[in-house]
Amino acid sequence: MELPANIQEVPQGKRRPTKSISNLPFLRYTTLTSIIIAVDSLLSISLWIAGGDSSYMENNVEHFSIYDSTFDLACIAAVKGPLLIACVYYLEQYTLTAASTIIRSKVSSSQRLAKTCQVLFMLLSLMSLAYALTKGTLILLKDSETSLHITYKILCIVGVVSPTLEIILGLASFYFMRRLIHVSRLRLILDENENESGESKKKKADLKRLIKLAIPEYPLISLGLVMLLISNSIQGIIPYIFGYVIDLAVKNQTLCQEISSGVINVTGPVPHCSLWLMSREVLVLVGLFLVVSVASMFRAICFTLAGERFVARIRKNLFAAILRQEMGFFDTNRTGELTNRLASDTAVIQSAVTENVSILARYSLQLIISIGVMFWINARLTAVLLSVFPLISIAAVYYGRKLKDLRKKYQDKLALASSTAEESISNIRTVRAFTNEMKLMTSYNEDIERSYSLGKVISFLIGGFSGVVFILIYNALCLILWYGGYLVYHQKLSSGELTALMLYTLTLAMSFAFISNVYGEFMQAVGASIRIFELMDRIPLIQDGALVRPSFEGEILFKNVYFTYPSRPDEPVLKGVNFSVRPGEMVALVGPSGGGKSTIVNLIEHFYDLTDGNILISGLNVKDLDPSWYRRHIGIVNQEPVLFATTIKDNIAFGKENATQEEIEAAALQANAHDFIMSFEENYKTLVGERGVRLSGGQKQRVAIARALLLNPKILLLDEATSALDAESEFLVQEAIDRAMIGRTVLVIAHRLSTVRNASKVLVLNEGFIVEEGTHDELLSFDGIYKKLVLHQLTAGEGEGQRRNNNNI
Repeated sequence: MELPANIQEVPQGKRRPTKSISNLPFLRYTTLTSIIIAVDSLLSISLWIAGGDSSYMENNVEHFSIYDSTFDLACIAAVKGPLLIACVYYLEQYTLTAASTIIRSKVSSSQRLAKTCQVLFMLLSLMSLAYALTKGTLILLKDSETSLHITYKILCIVGVVSPTLEIILGLASFYFMRRLIHVSRLRLILDENENESGESKKKKADLKRLIKLAIPEYPLISLGLVMLLISNSIQGIIPYIFGYVIDLAVKNQTLCQEISSGVINVTGPVPHCSLWLMSREVLVLVGLFLVVSVASMFRAICFTLAGERFVARIRKNLFAAILRQEMGFFDTNRTGELTNRLASDTAVIQSAVTENVSILARYSLQLIISIGVMFWINARLTAVLLSVFPLISIAAVYYGRKLKDLRKKYQDKLALASSTAEESISNIRTVRAFTNEMKLMTSYNEDIERSYSLGKVISFLIGGFSGVVFILIYNALCLILWYGGYLVYHQKLSSGELTALMLYTLTLAMSFAFISNVYGEFMQAVGASIRIFELMDRIPLIQDGALVRPSFEGEILFKNVYFTYPSRPDEPVLKGVNFSVRPGEMVALVGPSGGGKSTIVNLIEHFYDLTDGNILISGLNVKDLDPSWYRRHIGIVNQEPVLFATTIKDNIAFGKENATQEEIEAAALQANAHDFIMSFEENYKTLVGERGVRLSGGQKQRVAIARALLLNPKILLLDEATSALDAESEFLVQEAIDRAMIGRTVLVIAHRLSTVRNASKVLVLNEGFIVEEGTHDELLSFDGIYKKLVLHQLTAGEGEGQRRNNNNI
């Protein structure tokens, strides 16, 4: 088979040894399918020919009748056979070719043709099956004394059995074809990349996994199912009782008319006939409705409560999974998208896995009970109704697949809009300061329009499917009404039985509509859950559970460190950095912006893994230390302190559980924060607002210092902690910092000359390299970057210009 242009054949040397072709499972199924198709065609033609002499066959063709002639079944088998065999042959060849190649583009012409062959195969088989079932049903319904020849009866049976086998074997063949292609390509890809480290496989969400997530709620779900069984079992017999009551009323009317007309002679007063029986049945109905109502109430409570517990657990697990990720993950994922997964996607899954399980079980049980009772009342009418089910099933499968893909795309677009909204609202002061409201509104509106466009497609898909289902069902209902009326007219069916059948048909229509909708909801949940499972299954690059040391001195050693941020893989930040910090020593990092100063602080915190090299903390590689334990020995104060929308007390105690009030106040005193805190009406219980908006810059910085000091850290990291403060606030904060440095290993990103003078060592970074190293006086003794920075600061003066300049030391 010739390869398409976008398919690359793998050289013979790169291929793995494979099984013998005859041992491939899909070939066994396709061979058997071809045999069944050939036997069907030959047997159908032979049976038609053997069913009568030449004159009978000519009459069978010229005066064709769907009730008496089987010429149509023979023709269908003769035409269908070659087409199906051709489809199977092409699919065999395509599978063998695709299994030994790697497709370089998303869709090829061969793929499209293969999918077309699969669809054509299933359509021909399903249509021939539906036609044979309909023909057999009409023959059964025909009120005629004539009977078909025995060979023609066998031909009718073959017309039903053969397509059924073709469908089953075809589905099995398609499954093994897809599996063979997937496994073979996976092996080829692994062979091509056998010297490269592969990423962990992403587990795709499916319906089975979604249902498994609800297992912890099985007591509530089980109780709900018991209540559902009670209510639906009773509801299943209510239409029959309705029909029985109508029959009683008709019999009562007929009896009274016959008595009045003298057909029946009655001595004494005229009885009320079966009126008391009808009244008794109505009272029974009232009691049954009461039981159904109570059972339905408990069913709704159980499933709703199970849904709330389910989504709460999913959100907890998802939130925990997000917080476990390394910092590089948050560099490449927007906050709004992550929060949308927590809120919107989990809600979609909640309704699908719990509430819709209730709906599915409820209406499936109604379907089974209704069909069973309908067959008991009148099998012929029921067979007519069920003839439309194969067509509805085909529509449901196509609808579900399309809806799953569209729903996933819709959730992704909605996540982008949520991210834009979250960023805009959380940074509203910056937005307002730069009068950028219209730009952000336009961006948000564009994101919403994209999701709305997909939403429109989903709406039309849902509406179109519902329309198809209802057209098929209500046409069947009209057919039942017509044929049922015919039987009632000829006294072969009572009025009550016809009424019961109509009620059961309406129940079937409603049940099938709800089940179809539930199927769509499940597919929506599968689409929404793919991203959730990706997050929950993602293994963080930096994990807890490593070494914990009983003692911790605070020595820091960088050995030939190279680093590149995961979000910017082509832009190295640190290039062969080497330095050491002894316990209790203060080292200052200076240099132009973008040189790598803040990156060193991030790496000491082990927020990222190194590209190359090692960082040793007290003689141990930072990669071998348990991150949670290790970070509890590090205090950090950033240039822009982050406070949470809670009390001052909670913000100070954020890093230490069960901190006492005395410990919190001691840390605040050391950070020069106690006095301004006590000046508030609520003292330490004062709410700081979102991101600390109710506090000034200096107040926020001192609260952040108190938070760091409460940990009593061995290592203190200061990232330009006073660069954005006014003179008074800077003095108070610097005084707190000087106090906090005593007895600790300190690494400070400095810009003030006084801070650098007090440092044991100064490291000058420029473009990812340590270009100068020494004390303040040593670095001033030769003409380098540090001296230029100092002279620039001195020239700028000690005022605001000095402190605001981004290129200060």
